[in-house]
Amino acid sequence: MKLLAYILFIATASAADQATLVLKNATKRTGEIVFADDHQIRLKIPLGEQGGATAIISITRSEVEAIDFKIEPPMEESLSAPTPSRIAELDGLWAKFGPWLTMPNSPTGRIGCALGEALLASSNSQNTKKALEIFKEVETKAWNLADRERAKVGRLQSMLASGKATEAMSEAKDIAMNKENASLLIQAKFIMGQARHKDFLKFLKENPRWKEDSLAIPERDQIYNEVLELYLYPALFNGSDKESAARGLWGVIDIYRASGEISLAIETSRDITVLYPDSSYASKAKEFLSQLNPEQIAMDKEKKGREALAMAASTPVPVASPTSTPNESHENLNPKSTKKKKNGNPGTKN
Repeated sequence: MKLLAYILFIATASAADQATLVLKNATKRTGEIVFADDHQIRLKIPLGEQGGATAIISITRSEVEAIDFKIEPPMEESLSAPTPSRIAELDGLWAKFGPWLTMPNSPTGRIGCALGEALLASSNSQNTKKALEIFKEVETKAWNLADRERAKVGRLQSMLASGKATEAMSEAKDIAMNKENASLLIQAKFIMGQARHKDFLKFLKENPRWKEDSLAIPERDQIYNEVLELYLYPALFNGSDKESAARGLWGVIDIYRASGEISLAIETSRDITVLYPDSSYASKAKEFLSQLNPEQIAMDKEKKGREALAMAASTPVPVASPTSTPNESHENLNPKSTKKKKNGNPGTKN
């Protein structure tokens, strides 16, 4: 790390920023970091409980095994929900904790991923470019494997948003080959789904009358089925990952809406609210449902299907008597009428 980064950290730090240095000799020193560079860290530590006396000690960086920072609730909230409205706050945290990206136990990798995701969600080309650079740095330097994998996913999504869909798709396919890492596999499938989603929207734009083109129909159906399969993967094979499953279903809803299949979009939205009510996509599904008119809301294909099944189950199936012959059994199902006609003659076959 360059000295400039450490100077920036010191400039933005406050007296409330406390750190605990875990040394390689198993001892710990807690205090306020007042200086750090590639070689040493200076820590202001209290000398006693009273009087406020402090001292500054110098610790060689090579002696430090890990560093622990106290994560306050506001910071945790920003890291847990990295929305565009929190970009400025996350950017400040990234500048402050950036020098500790490689240091075990530091939250820097998580901060970088959160900032990158917030930038990406802003749908701004400059922010997308910045997100890509941050994800690259976290992916290559973060001490935490989970942060590096999260950054890899963010980098591919940034590439998609930057128009590099072919490259992102190719790399996502390579990642998907490693089926031992379920979490990374789900993310790779989603990125592939996003890429095919773009292809689908492009196809619809270029072929507005595809239903009338016998050559365009197979291509449309192929892309349509591929993107649905990719988006539905977590819900079908890893439903315990509720956020990823709900995210995939929300992608499916976008495909249905683009296809004009509103009834399917409605049913899938209802699935999200019922199956994944605690996911961040449940509120989106509810908002979509709230915008529908009464006729659309009344559509419930699943309800009709359940009613049809119930009716079929309640209808008695005729069973032939064990002592009857096949012909007798058939006749019993349609017995001859013995009721007299209005002219008084018994009913007879013509």
